[in-house]
Amino acid sequence: MENLRANHFESRDSGLNKNEFNLSAKSGRSVGKGKLCAAKIIRVVTVPPVFAALLTTILYIAMGDAAFANRFHYAEAVFSLSLLPVVPYALCAVIPALKKRGRKFERTVALIFSVTGYFMGAAFAFFGGGVQVEKVMFATYLCSGLLLAILSFIFKYRASGHACGVAGPVAMLTAYLGAAFLPAALLLVPIGISSVRLGRHTVLQVIIGSAVSVISFGAMYLLVPALGL
Repeated sequence: MENLRANHFESRDSGLNKNEFNLSAKSGRSVGKGKLCAAKIIRVVTVPPVFAALLTTILYIAMGDAAFANRFHYAEAVFSLSLLPVVPYALCAVIPALKKRGRKFERTVALIFSVTGYFMGAAFAFFGGGVQVEKVMFATYLCSGLLLAILSFIFKYRASGHACGVAGPVAMLTAYLGAAFLPAALLLVPIGISSVRLGRHTVLQVIIGSAVSVISFGAMYLLVPALGL
């Protein structure tokens, strides 16, 4: 009788342990899905075109004609830096044949469109009567885009374009409008974590991507005025 009771309690405890294990596993999966969802949201709301739009708009509001020669120059900057780079993603979303070619194809075409926009914007700024700030801005984007393209297509190294597109605007806003914008650099931490968690980039690729835009801006900030451009 005692053996039967013992077996009964052992069986009940075993069942409880199994239930606890199942609940723990489900909880772990839920937490994992939650982290992935959060990582995706972070990447979506911090995409480079969004930061480019913020950069151009904040500069235009704060500096006016000292940042862009006129409203048309500002609008052209928004088109070249924010709208043109997202065209490939929009096309892939509505054209199944393009979507099937995968993320690598999307990223390659987006990089080509982005660099094309940088060339267009730089040409308009330098040859269309742009002021120094917009010249430095477009020269920075162009230099950064070319460096990322060289790393990607020649050296087959995937430096983070996402981090590049965030670090550069933060550096520019800090240089032109003051240290109040410097804390925005902390956004690179969740961006880096989300990139690693989603398997898009390594920590080093995020750091190098950030460095590309900051170094490019520093160089253009000094060169454009020095060369009288």
